[in-house]
Formats: sequence, C-alpha cells, structure tokens
Amino acid sequence: MAHAFKTISAKPTFGTLRENLYQSDYINRKKGVITFCKSSAICNKITKAPSYNTINSFNTGRLSLNLNKCRILPVNKSNLIISQYTKSNLKDICTVSNLAPYNKPAPCSTDEPCNPCQNNTTVVIDPTKIFYTEHIIDPIGELFGKTQCGELNYTHYMTFIHQ
Repeated sequence: MAHAFKTISAKPTFGTLRENLYQSDYINRKKGVITFCKSSAICNKITKAPSYNTINSFNTGRLSLNLNKCRILPVNKSNLIISQYTKSNLKDICTVSNLAPYNKPAPCSTDEPCNPCQNNTTVVIDPTKIFYTEHIIDPIGELFGKTQCGELNYTHYMTFIHQ
C-alpha cells in the first residue's frame, strides 16, 4: 500500500538544457567529426561507405558540427526550461480577435472577411467583462491548432534570445 502514495517528480517536465555525455559519447562525436570531414560527401550526404558504422559516424559528426556552428541547443521545446532561453515572435500572427465577426454564418455572407484577423481592428480588452464572452483566443489555429495534432504550433514561433 506504500507505493500508492508515492510522489511523482516534476523534474522531467522542466527538462535539462544540456544532455549528459559519457566519455564514450564524447569519443563517438569526435570520431564522427573526423569521419565527416575526411569522407567524400555531396550535399551533406555520404557518397561511399564501407559499413553502417561509417554512415552512423558520418551522421553523428554532421549533427555535432551543426549544433556547434549554429548554436542550436538540443532541448525539447515542450519542456519548461526552454522559456528561459527563448521568446515568442508573434508578429503578423492572429492571437486574439473579437467574438462578433467570428460567429458569422457558414458562407460568410456579410461584408467583413471570413478570417477574423483580416479586418485589422484593434482588440480592446475590458477588464470588467469576462474575457471569453467577448473575445476568442487563436481563432485561426496558428498557435494551438484546431486539432490535437497542432497543439504545439506555438513552438514554431520561438526564437532564441541573443545574449
């Protein structure tokens, strides 16, 4: 019965910024960089390889060089730690719109456009009213999608903070 009250750690939700590297991982990356630099490649694809191990080493070296050159952090964007190193660039993204133009009939028979963000009206938020009765968040589905497949669309708009 003691296992029923075991606490669940929240540490996996936050994630880690750097992955743990063992000595073997470090050596494999170094070998990969050497293999990548010495082999003949066209468009970053190896042309001739004697074994699968050589192809794997080539791909490891290419990934390692790209991570170092482009300053890409190998972090899962759905983890909470990523918000310390990124900001959202929501320029030209329809984040909030008024609810009235969104509730139009199916063929959009009025003079206003079907897309609620095409009319370029500013959204005034009145703190005395309930927000969701007057406005709709992400009416087109650019940030959170219209189905479960698009619920992480907001990660496409993350840009790294330059320090």
